[in-house]
Amino acid sequence: MTDKMAIDCPRHSPCIDLGYIDSGSGEPLVLIHGLGANARSWRQQLEELSQVYRIVAMDLRGHGQSGHRPDEPATIRVFASDIIALVKGLGLKQAHFCGNSLGGMIAMEIWVRSPALMKSLTLVDTTAFFPPPHILEEFLHLFDNMEMTAWGRFMAPRLLQRGAPANLVEEVVEEIAATNRAAYRQGLKAAFLADYRWALPAMEIPTLILVGEEDQSTPMGYARYLQSQIKDAKLLVVANAAHLPHRENPQTFNQQLKEHLEGR
Repeated sequence: MTDKMAIDCPRHSPCIDLGYIDSGSGEPLVLIHGLGANARSWRQQLEELSQVYRIVAMDLRGHGQSGHRPDEPATIRVFASDIIALVKGLGLKQAHFCGNSLGGMIAMEIWVRSPALMKSLTLVDTTAFFPPPHILEEFLHLFDNMEMTAWGRFMAPRLLQRGAPANLVEEVVEEIAATNRAAYRQGLKAAFLADYRWALPAMEIPTLILVGEEDQSTPMGYARYLQSQIKDAKLLVVANAAHLPHRENPQTFNQQLKEHLEGR
C-alpha cells in the first residue's frame, strides 16, 4: 500500500505529495528506483527483505504516485532533497541506502548532503558520470519525437537482458509510459550531466557495487571505476541480469544485498 507525505520545495510549502511504501521492521533500508520506474519495482525486495529490515521505497517526483510541479525542475539535488525530507519525516536518524541507475546517483547526492544519514551504500548498475562522447542529445532528440509508450518500448530492451520474460518487458514499458513526461526528460538530462567523481574518494562507508553481467547502459567498466575510487568498496556481478538485476534475478540480488547489510 502506498502512503503519501507532503514535501516542501524552496518556492512552495507544501510542494508535492511524495508516494512511498514503508514496510517491515528492523534496521531501515531505503530503496531508490531509477528513471521511469517506481517504488513497486522493488516488490521482490519488499516481500523478502521486509522480514528482517524496515524497507522504505518511494516514488521519485513525477513517478508513480508522486506529484510533479513544472516550475520545480526534477534535478538530482531535488530528488535527493525529497528523499532526505521523507526519511527524516519518518523519524529515521540513519539508514542503509540502495539505489539503482539514476537512484544510485541520487544516493551519492544524499551522501554529499547528509553523510551522517547513511549507514551503508549499495550502488546498483549506476555511474558517477558518463564519459564523453555521451549520447544525451541523441536521446533527447529521439525522446522528443516519441510518445511515452513508444519510448518505453525503445528503452525496455536496453534495460533488460536478451530473452527477458514478456511480462517483465511489458511492466517496464507500462511504468515508463506512466511517468510524467517533463520529469522523465529532466531526469534524463540530470543523469547524463551529473559528475560525482570528486566525491567518491571521501565516501568512507561500507559500499557494495552490484552490476548485471549483461548491462549495456552502465556496463562493467563503470562499476570497476566506482570500486577503484570508493575506499574498500566491494564489487559483485549479478548473473542472468542486465540493468535491472533486482527485477531480473531477485534471488541472487537479495542474497548479495543481505550479506552486505549483515557485514559479510
